[in-house]
Amino acid sequence: MRYGVSFSLDLPQQVRMTKEAGFDYAECGFGSLSRADDKAFAAYRDALRENDIPCEAANCFIPGDLPIIGTDYARKEMRDYIENGMRRGAQLGLRTVAFGSGGARSLPKGVTFSDGFRQLGAFLRDVVSPIAAAYGVTVAIEPLRKKECNMIHTLDEGVMLAALADRENISCLADVYHMWGAGDSFDDLRKLRGCIAHGHISNPETPDKKAKRTFPLEKKEFDYKGFVMALRDAGCERCSIEAKVYDFPTEIKKSGAILKNLL
Repeated sequence: MRYGVSFSLDLPQQVRMTKEAGFDYAECGFGSLSRADDKAFAAYRDALRENDIPCEAANCFIPGDLPIIGTDYARKEMRDYIENGMRRGAQLGLRTVAFGSGGARSLPKGVTFSDGFRQLGAFLRDVVSPIAAAYGVTVAIEPLRKKECNMIHTLDEGVMLAALADRENISCLADVYHMWGAGDSFDDLRKLRGCIAHGHISNPETPDKKAKRTFPLEKKEFDYKGFVMALRDAGCERCSIEAKVYDFPTEIKKSGAILKNLL
């Protein structure tokens, strides 16, 4: 299993800490990757190169100001945004993009679920897949909690959307935080072998429920091994920490030690 950490492109100083903590790659936001000014992008790219670590994944694919359903999702603005992010990503070693994007993919009033679902499939098939394929990138649909999006909540629903798109570089993502919220089990994940291209790991919820989606800090706080083993059994070979962080230098060291010794 290859492990990565998600943090902002605007924090290139965290690249070195990611490498020193034993992680294999970095993950950043696709929106900032596409829209960052040249200076910010160059600083991040140079930090990756100086520390000999790639940015293999990006998340938050489509921003809320570029809605998909009920719009001309093939418009030039959309294509240019995706193209620019993929082109820049190619300089960093980008391999997978997580399609969470709750604001952009939410079902608007007046559009039926079936029509919205078909539009998402067509968007992935006709717009996203060809651009991503030109750069060797897989786009992984990320099921989200109901509070974050009004459709595509479970792993099965994400895989069905990928099947509708019917392209080799359109797959699904398993985020343990969203799985926890949707009621998806590790066994549900295992049965989807060959359908999961990327994983997101975190501590979904502390026992006192005061903190959610935090960095893994102790083995006993959650069954991290169970999740990673289920990911591996599903054929997924890449997993990033995507979580809130309060003390990056300290927490990344603890998380690196935990994850590297799970299997």
